[in-house]
Amino acid sequence: MQVAKSMLPLVLLILSYTAAAQLSLDQSPAEAGDWGYRPGTGETTAVNPPAFSWRPTDGIATYSVQIALDASFETLVREQSGIEWNTWCPEATILAGTYYWRYRGVTESGDATAWSEVRSFTIPADAPAFPQPTLPELISRMPQEHPRLFYRPEDIGHLKELAAGPLAERWQALVEHADKLLESPPDTSEPPKYPEGTVRLSEEWKSIWWGNRRRAIAVADSAATLGFVYRLSGEEKYAKGARDLLVALTTWDPEGSTQYKYNDEAAMPLLYMTSRAYDWAYPALSDEDRKAVIEMMRIRGEQCFNHLVGRNHLWHPYASHSNRAWHFLGEVAIAFHGDFPEADRWLDFAMTVFYTAYPVWSDSDGGWHEGVAYWSSYMGRFMYWAHTVRAAFGIDVFDRPFFQRVGDYGMYLLPPGTKTGGFSDQSTGVTSSSIGPLMAVFAAGARNPYWKWYAEEVGADIGGGYVGFLAAAHAQNLEAKPPTNRPESTCFYGTGLAALNTNLLDGASNHQIQFKSSPMGRQSHGYNANNAFLINLNGERVFLRTGKRDVYGSPHHRDWMWHSRSDNAILVNGQGQVNHSPEATGRITAFATSDTVDVVAGEAGASYENLDRWSRRIVFLKPNLIVIHDWLEAPEPSTFQWTLHAPGAFELGENLATWSGDPGHVRVRFLEPAGLAITQTDQFDPPPAEWANFKLNEWHLTAGCQDKAKTREFVTVIEILDAPDQKPTDVTVEQTTEGARLVTVAAGTTPAHMEFTGDAFKVHAEGFEQHFEGQ
Repeated sequence: MQVAKSMLPLVLLILSYTAAAQLSLDQSPAEAGDWGYRPGTGETTAVNPPAFSWRPTDGIATYSVQIALDASFETLVREQSGIEWNTWCPEATILAGTYYWRYRGVTESGDATAWSEVRSFTIPADAPAFPQPTLPELISRMPQEHPRLFYRPEDIGHLKELAAGPLAERWQALVEHADKLLESPPDTSEPPKYPEGTVRLSEEWKSIWWGNRRRAIAVADSAATLGFVYRLSGEEKYAKGARDLLVALTTWDPEGSTQYKYNDEAAMPLLYMTSRAYDWAYPALSDEDRKAVIEMMRIRGEQCFNHLVGRNHLWHPYASHSNRAWHFLGEVAIAFHGDFPEADRWLDFAMTVFYTAYPVWSDSDGGWHEGVAYWSSYMGRFMYWAHTVRAAFGIDVFDRPFFQRVGDYGMYLLPPGTKTGGFSDQSTGVTSSSIGPLMAVFAAGARNPYWKWYAEEVGADIGGGYVGFLAAAHAQNLEAKPPTNRPESTCFYGTGLAALNTNLLDGASNHQIQFKSSPMGRQSHGYNANNAFLINLNGERVFLRTGKRDVYGSPHHRDWMWHSRSDNAILVNGQGQVNHSPEATGRITAFATSDTVDVVAGEAGASYENLDRWSRRIVFLKPNLIVIHDWLEAPEPSTFQWTLHAPGAFELGENLATWSGDPGHVRVRFLEPAGLAITQTDQFDPPPAEWANFKLNEWHLTAGCQDKAKTREFVTVIEILDAPDQKPTDVTVEQTTEGARLVTVAAGTTPAHMEFTGDAFKVHAEGFEQHFEGQ
């Protein structure tokens, strides 16, 4: 036994070395839904320094990263160890040039893995600087006293001056609102849980689920409003009102009906609104009050943090709700810094998400995969974070390229006077007027005169309430400028969306095509089919995506709206693209714009399980004629169905469909192939839930081939008419001996000649001549 004991240190040493030798990094390739290795090999970065990202490995406590001038790492430029997360952004810029990076993991016992694969990247000289401050630096910038959210203690005097001067009208409206809250405070009883036997997604379930969110907002936001008015007015009645509501919230069970996993829509407002109320009403709270609020928010914050870290948000960030939850948690961390130790770790996490894995639904070109409704909703909430980090840390989010372009998405999709938003969940009811206040906020932040013009054109200002007051307080004088020197049309390649317009200044006189083919696939709220299109006339829907969400994930939502048959797309043997998946990817392969001709093309073969290729080319001969060429290749002989949807019935003829409605008249001619079987219906399969009581006047046209083929071409002409009996523009289709399709528009506003093959296409019109290879 004595001998065995003497050998124990040696045995433990051997076991330690063995464990270290066996531990290796998980360097498997990124899959659909993963954030990925960033910067990727050969990537040119959008900011300086870039953010680094890698696949996390189980058993690793911290990571180290090296950046070098050479692939052998003999000349190190930067080395960082002790990184907790699987992403990292340096705290200082790096000279422009080409570099190499690698990473490794370190266990709790200090054992290190081998270094990872080496990747190269280039920082261009014009990349804007956006380094991430370290946690100690952030804490040193933060006010140690309250307030910290949206404004600092030294800002209060200036805000009072504004309230008495240029912002007096806004301030008075805010005071009147606060007085009404005192006269009629919200119900502070705890929201109910779902009764036993409640069916998820049912009418009863939705009523409680969303009703509890409203209940939570009513109490928490009222407390924040009263706290803000108290801070600027000094009147104790507002302090007492805010304190009473905060204390009432502490009586709610944080593990009950508003627990994060139980109902995150109720839990999230309680994170950031309660934090503001605590921060702004802080002087009015007793030690006992503060202790109760602190304990409640520690529990609620931990729930959110555990959810985000548990699902590994930094590697799997493509979740809709999580992309607002992290900055709500950030507000908690700032407000409660010094109250409990977890707050600083949450702050580090939130800032790491912001610098290394946000925004996820776009790249630097300013698009938004989830559609204009969720862009408006989520960007509106993100502006809270923009105000917060500016006040607490002096960080301007508009220094990032995405935020320099964020308003273009709204401006091009919804020119002023447009009454519909386009693709993705809930976008149908979005209008140019409804996004106006957000555009005003963007204009103030980015100092963009075009977005300022947009907001003024739709009669919007920067918004109301305490958020509007604070936004207006920071807005500087900016002269509006109409985008007369900007192209009418644009393409957001990162999210695979093109907006082709004839009038960017007036949506009510605009003919618009929206085209989607997204490298982000059909995930989350951006579920629409790739290579699908929409047509809006004079700001209203004509050829549209169909269905209306009764509740997320319902049979109608899941089996109709997520299915390709709900879009203006193509089915193969009656089957659509892979539903609601990041793996169902598309990409825009060509885009060109001019005063007379716009062109967009996409590839969506990867979206199907039974199709190798689908190239769709759209040529818009402005303002009234659209030529669509579809090239499809299937592994087996197949039938193909061309689908089209409109708000009202079509008049059908032989390879012909005409539609008339309030926006105008449209004729659709299927020039190739001949003999299509064209049918229409106004039925949904399945329809929305009866309790939703939706009245949808949407008709679904299918133009199907009668015979099977492995390769199929469609040539379709869509003409916008002044009257339903207008003589059609002369369009001919010929096939050359080499197999090319020649499409000639002999007369009309923009005569043109087009040549399409499987591998390329050409467009020739007056003032426009381009050849698109490999498209």
